[in-house]
This record gives sequence, structure tokens and C-alpha cells, in this order.
Amino acid sequence: MCFAGLYEFWPDPEMPEDDPERWLLTCTVLTTTTQDTLGHVHDRPPVIIPKHPSVDWLHPDLTDKADVQHLMESLPEPTLTPRIVTTRVNSTGQQRPELMTRLGAVRRAR
Repeated sequence: MCFAGLYEFWPDPEMPEDDPERWLLTCTVLTTTTQDTLGHVHDRPPVIIPKHPSVDWLHPDLTDKADVQHLMESLPEPTLTPRIVTTRVNSTGQQRPELMTRLGAVRRAR
């Protein structure tokens, strides 16, 4: 799954021009309004880029605002399936496949 985002290198105006640490990298994830049943989770989900147009999204010549807007408007609505999972997914130290198991399915299996 890919999220749409933007990044930029820019010079810190408070640092000397010859300082190599002057350049900062900033980034953001683009969000949109909710179009599907996940609206109850959050009203500003990330823009999800399907596998096939990700090459267009990453093209270095894509800098014109109108072209970017057209690309964003042409993205299909994502189809996501909400799942209730254990709160252990909130820990970066947890990397086990069973964390993706639907909590309801685990309860029924017991």
C-alpha cells in the first residue's frame, strides 16, 4: 500500500550558507475526505496510490500543480476492509503475522 506524499529539501535560513547541515528534509502525507465505510475511523484518511499509477506519481517532472491535481482526481477510490485487531499492533516491537487476524475471528475460534 502506498500513500501519496510530498517531500522537499530546503535550506535553514538561520544557518550559514556553507554549512552542510543547513539542508533540511521535510515531508508530508497527503490526506483526502473519506469516501468509504472507513469514515468512522478518521475523517481525513491518507490518499492511497494503487500499484499501477505509482510510477506516474513518482515521476520527477511532475511538478505542475494542475498536473498533480489531475493525477489525484484520477485515482480510483480505494477498497479497504476494516478489521478490529488487538491493541498489540500499536507497538513497533510486535511484528507477528497473527496481529493481522481479525479479533472477531480469534474469539470465534476459541
